[in-house]
Amino acid sequence: MPKISLDPDRARQQMAARQKTLRDSVNNLSQLDSRHQGACRDEIFSTDAVRLYHYRPTVTATIKTPVLICYALVNRPWVLDLSPERSLIRRLLDEGVPVYLIDWGYPTRSDRFLELEDYLEDYLDRCVDQVLQHGQCEQLNLAGICQGGVLSLCYSALHPDKVRNLITLVTPVDSSQPNFRLGQLTAHIDLTLAATAYGNLPGPLLNEIYQALKPMRLGLQKRLQAGEELGGDPERALNYLLMERWLNDCPDLASAALQEFVQLFLRDNALMQPEGFRLAGRTLKLQALELPLLNIFGLKDHLVPAETSTALKQATGSRDYTELAIAAGHIGTLTGQKALSHVPTAIARWLQQRDAAKKR
Repeated sequence: MPKISLDPDRARQQMAARQKTLRDSVNNLSQLDSRHQGACRDEIFSTDAVRLYHYRPTVTATIKTPVLICYALVNRPWVLDLSPERSLIRRLLDEGVPVYLIDWGYPTRSDRFLELEDYLEDYLDRCVDQVLQHGQCEQLNLAGICQGGVLSLCYSALHPDKVRNLITLVTPVDSSQPNFRLGQLTAHIDLTLAATAYGNLPGPLLNEIYQALKPMRLGLQKRLQAGEELGGDPERALNYLLMERWLNDCPDLASAALQEFVQLFLRDNALMQPEGFRLAGRTLKLQALELPLLNIFGLKDHLVPAETSTALKQATGSRDYTELAIAAGHIGTLTGQKALSHVPTAIARWLQQRDAAKKR
């Protein structure tokens, strides 16, 4: 066995540097105000745990048709407005895009029997109608993120008359892709047993499932690097704290809707079936979906690999299909600095070219 050789001087230097990092971390933590400071918004509708928000414009609108953001049922949508410097919503507002957002809230134990039909034909449809009324328009632009992208595809197939343009961001479409590890993992989870044990699936348990996809990077390595994140630039430290708070802000998931979602879109790969699938009492076929579609995905996304999203081009019947690839991971595609310098502008320009006002 080779002998271990240690350099005492180098070890002392490393220890001193580590101690300085820890001191800087403590100093930053004592001075930072880590409260979430979101963009100005007004609650215009609520039902049960669901809230619908309208964001106040920051500039004159450049498009007439408003955008309704449909986030996933997993985690919380305030990651889209994490801080003034890292906010997809603020950037869209600054581009002149009218923005509305659905906040699904925190399901209670009594919500365990909610089905996907309830989310689509009750909550989402009522929010859409409220936006149409508030924005005084006949159609809206729907932007679905991750699981919310799947819900948005289904809603657009159910109500094509209410949706002018559809934007999907980091949205899983083809669950058969070999790199889609989340789909492979959920294939071995007994959700019926989980429902019996917990009622709704606990958010913290779901968070552990996500961390299991990259246990070293999202576990040990992340904890070891926490000091460097907190001990550097105050703005970087604040963003790190806000992101950690968001990652741990995990609502429980309504049991019946979760089981239905996993069975349909992860195990049965329903979106890719040419014969369609049954949902909300109807047979839905994405090939019948012909509205303009902008599909945004991350090239480094480990939750929803790029090829899982790009399958949307073949799945729908849209003749106006556009892709936007971002060199980032799942969350980085929504909040990363490079993404924020490109994605909001690209969305605004794409919408401007297809806006109702431009066609008159």
